[in-house]
Parts: sequence; C-alpha cells; structure tokens
Amino acid sequence: MNVEKPSLIRPKVADRILPLFIFLICSLLLFEPPFFAFNSTSKRFQIVTFLGLPLLFSALAVLARKSRRFIAYWPAFCSFIVVSVSFLLMWLLDDFPRRWLGFDPKEPSGRAVIKVTDAVILLLTVVVLGKLLQIDFDSIYLRKGTRPYLGLAIGFAGFALMAVFAVVEAHSMGITNRSTLGWLPWILSFVLANGFFEELMSRGLFLRKFEPLLGARLANLLTGFVFAVGHAGVTYSEDVLVFVAITFVFALIWGYLMQKTGSLWGSALFHAGADTLIMIGIFAGVKT
Repeated sequence: MNVEKPSLIRPKVADRILPLFIFLICSLLLFEPPFFAFNSTSKRFQIVTFLGLPLLFSALAVLARKSRRFIAYWPAFCSFIVVSVSFLLMWLLDDFPRRWLGFDPKEPSGRAVIKVTDAVILLLTVVVLGKLLQIDFDSIYLRKGTRPYLGLAIGFAGFALMAVFAVVEAHSMGITNRSTLGWLPWILSFVLANGFFEELMSRGLFLRKFEPLLGARLANLLTGFVFAVGHAGVTYSEDVLVFVAITFVFALIWGYLMQKTGSLWGSALFHAGADTLIMIGIFAGVKT
C-alpha cells in the first residue's frame, strides 16, 4: 500500500479539527524544544530533547500504522521522525567540520560551515530514513516539479530583489560595501544552505503529508504558523513581533510557491535571498 501519495479528496471542515490539533502540537514539540536545547548549557535537557523526540514520534508512527483510523497520519509521523533524528545528528556531529577546519563558531566562516553541515546532515537523513520509511522524493518536493521554470524564475527574481534590498539596507545601517564583499563567500554559503535546509525541514517534508487530512490551504497555514512561531526567540531583530509577522507572510508565499510548482527549489532560492540582510547584520553585529 502506497501511503505517500496525497489524497485528492478535500476533507470536510469538521474532519480537519482533530488532525489540525495533532499536527499543531506535534509540530511545536518538534521545533520548539530543540531550538532551546541547541542553545542550552544543560546536558540533561539536551539528552531528553534530542533522544526523546525521535522515540516519541517513532512510537506515534507505529501506533498510527497499526490503527485503521489513524493510518492516514503515518506519512506525517514519518516526516516527524526524519526531522527529529536529523536534530539528534546535528547535535552530535555538526561542529566537527568546523573544528577540523579551525574556524571560530562566532565568525562568518564558522557560522557558514556549521549551517552547510546541518543541511548535509538533514539531506543524508532524508535519503537514508526515506528509504527505510518509503518516503518518495516527489512527496517532499525534492524534484524539478510540474512547473520548474516558473519556480526557478520566481526563486531567482526573489533572491535578486531581496539581495539588492539587503545591500541597500545594510549601507543605510553603516555597513560598508567593502565589509559585505569580504563576507560574500560566507553569506552565500550560509543563505543558500539555510534556504534549502529550512524549506525542506519546515515545508517540504510536511505539506503533502498534511494535505490529505487538512487540505492544501490549511496545511500551508499550519506550516507557516509553526515556522513563524519558531522565529519568536531570535535575538537579531530589533522588533521581534514585526519580524515574526513578516516571517509568517514569507512562509505562506514560499509554501504556496512550493505547492503550485511541485518543487522546493524556487522557494529555497527566494528564502536564501530573504536571509541575506539577516546574515549581513549578524556578521556586522547589528540588529536588522
């Protein structure tokens, strides 16, 4: 039985309440504790978080697979497993390449290497566990899609517009073009890796898994909301509430683009452009 293909049936409003609640709680559990655990000095909290989440979602997946009523939840729980395991591996491994290269984790080079490492870890986890859990790449938007040229055109245009805006805005904040050019290799490495990383992790792995139970629009709203909430604890913005609101709008756009083009590449490029100003500000030590 192939459980990866999304249903073409639109669920009724009443039928969406339970899956919406379950997916919301699971999504917040998946992303919020690790956000704090990665920055925590408590080893106990980190161990409980990074070991507990894969065990929890594995148990839920097994229960869903054995239940006639909840079998439709199985693909989504497989994605929860993939992301939680990738977080565990990042916690254990993502600092090794940076250390081996001798880069300072607070410098642009160190930050970029860590982010690229995280993206590679996520991709490898998707490939390996995807085979075990029978996750088709089409179901997570890792294909050229149905409208590849449209997606890439919007992605490149979004990247270019956001990058130009970032340079202009950075200049108005007193950040020289010379500094920006000096950081350029690390900025590009970071934003391109992060664009792919967050689009796959936050939307690609979940949109088509939520759609059979929630419908396309509600699935996009849910992933966008969780993505925005996940940015509520950032320290690099002067006005966090405004930043979260803008993030939510961008999340809806990227999710919609992904759904319409059948691929994450356009969204990943657009996302990378939006991160450019943030990274220039972080590298310069100023809030944007």
